[in-house]
Amino acid sequence: MRTINIGLIGLGTVGMGVYDAIKDSGELISRKMGVSVAIKGVCDKDKALLDSVDPAVCPLKTTSADELISDGDIDIIVELIGGIDPAKEIILSALKNGKHVVTANKALLSGCWKEIFDTAAQNEVTVNFEASVGGAIPIIRTLRESFVANKINTIYGILNGTTNFILTEMSEKGTSFDEALSVAQEKGIAEKDPEMDISGKDSAHKLAILSLLGFGVNISNEDIYTEGIADISPEDIKNAAKWGYSVKLLAIAKSTSLGLQLRVHPTLIKSSRLLSDVKGADNAIFVRGDLVGESFLFGKGAGRKPTASSVVGDIVDIAANIATSSEGKSLPYNVNYARDKKNIKRMEEICIPCYLRFSVVDKPGVLASISSVLAENGISIASVSQEERKEGEIVPVIILTYAAEEGSMRKAIEKIDSQDYVKDKTVVIRIEE
Repeated sequence: MRTINIGLIGLGTVGMGVYDAIKDSGELISRKMGVSVAIKGVCDKDKALLDSVDPAVCPLKTTSADELISDGDIDIIVELIGGIDPAKEIILSALKNGKHVVTANKALLSGCWKEIFDTAAQNEVTVNFEASVGGAIPIIRTLRESFVANKINTIYGILNGTTNFILTEMSEKGTSFDEALSVAQEKGIAEKDPEMDISGKDSAHKLAILSLLGFGVNISNEDIYTEGIADISPEDIKNAAKWGYSVKLLAIAKSTSLGLQLRVHPTLIKSSRLLSDVKGADNAIFVRGDLVGESFLFGKGAGRKPTASSVVGDIVDIAANIATSSEGKSLPYNVNYARDKKNIKRMEEICIPCYLRFSVVDKPGVLASISSVLAENGISIASVSQEERKEGEIVPVIILTYAAEEGSMRKAIEKIDSQDYVKDKTVVIRIEE
């Protein structure tokens, strides 16, 4: 049985998870797949982490990625350091040296997809990246293989476990955003600097990758309208529940006759929908295609073991191809169908129903004034709620609208917020029917 050697770069949470998985499950993998995988070398800047690696399992320990890349016995480089630099240089160098690559680096892939895969094709090697989106959820393999005959028209879902955990805490315990974030950090679910997650940028990186695979279009992060969850309050979550909705940070991609919609933002979804029941740090993704109809994939979206599971799956996939190839190498994944030309529908042109929470002085004529401005901008009201009545004091007024053009909604809210009876920025949350 041939042994496929791995060079593992990055011994952080996921990297150590991959090391442990291969160490503990190597025999199981060999029995199931008929190929042996071994960690020939590991690389990390932290010498304490290197010292924790058993030399009987991995004979080469180094602080230099180049040492693994230049090693002629190593077949696959696994990059798990994240970020753009030096990850990009490491991956490109590995590919140019004829190494296959496995990565979980969504930020790098979403921004440098073409360069990385062109380099892989030129050097006849493979890049696998299942763990870049959805942790243990096999969404990449599903789009690349299982749904290959489908014309995909919709991909949407919860792609970030940190934000979903925060919103779940706020919903179930009534805590503020800041309190829920602190709990997430204490549990290790949120980073010390949570900006990438709570801003929606992490979800946007993942949506870019899914959109390229689903729609065959090269997407940049700038193409995706992105909005985070920091402005969501327990009051909004409580109000949404009264109307039969829950609040989730959704990543949404839709192919329409007028162009491709790409957006990440807090969203009200009906409590009866499956996505509404996705709690804590879990992820879930809907895909709709012309042949398969609607499919729902659910699972652990992050964490040491779930992400390591996907990384090892990618390693074994390449290893099996190498072992069974007459030329002793895995075939590269063809991404030539991805077009540079794209028709992205501007956010301002998209029609979406909205939840609006106004903080206004309770006095006669306020609701009529708000309604008038909305009507002037072609926005129809579906429902209104003003449960608190404290004349002369600040009270919330909740309005649900029918679908209206985003640009018109922004214009109306800007005018309403300029009125002297409005005492705080209006909260706008879009509704996905």
